[in-house]
Amino acid sequence: MIVFGCRFLSDAVLPFHLFPLLLKLEALEVRYCDYVKTIFDVTQGTLITFPLKKLTLSNLPNLKNIWNEDPHQILSMHDLQEVNVKKCEGLTSVFPASVARNVVELENLEVKDCEGLITIVAEDNTDPSLKLTFPCPSVRSLKLRALPNFKYFYYSVKSYIYTHLESDTEDHLRIEKVLWSLHFLLVS
Repeated sequence: MIVFGCRFLSDAVLPFHLFPLLLKLEALEVRYCDYVKTIFDVTQGTLITFPLKKLTLSNLPNLKNIWNEDPHQILSMHDLQEVNVKKCEGLTSVFPASVARNVVELENLEVKDCEGLITIVAEDNTDPSLKLTFPCPSVRSLKLRALPNFKYFYYSVKSYIYTHLESDTEDHLRIEKVLWSLHFLLVS
């Protein structure tokens, strides 16, 4: 599905009532929609699984959120493999933690020219009893460019920079070192 240059869209690209009609949607591309504020309008409801594999967002100057609310137990995107975000000046984060935790197939993540972006994964109002784990565990290609306000891959009030990695596997320790290095390079 391609949404290009739609001047009539002023709030959400995909309202919640359309979700059940898009259960086979594998690619979503939204470009040059000057007034769009959110992509997925999530409201209370039952779980909907999207087979979305690729999400591309470009030249959306008023985009504030990809998800307007925390989609806990409402929207699942387990198959998401690629996310590209470019020139979305008002966006402060790419994923809420509840979405990032379930995006286990995400391999390619590219974010560039987003002046307002502070973090890739934002802590949401998660249930405090839930154990937070490292988000987006399968990312193989991470490209971050021209993000002047970027500070964190994943910021959590519960653990300063990002969630503590409980596992002591070599892969997780290597990821932890890369994130600490990335954090200090960007802050310096």
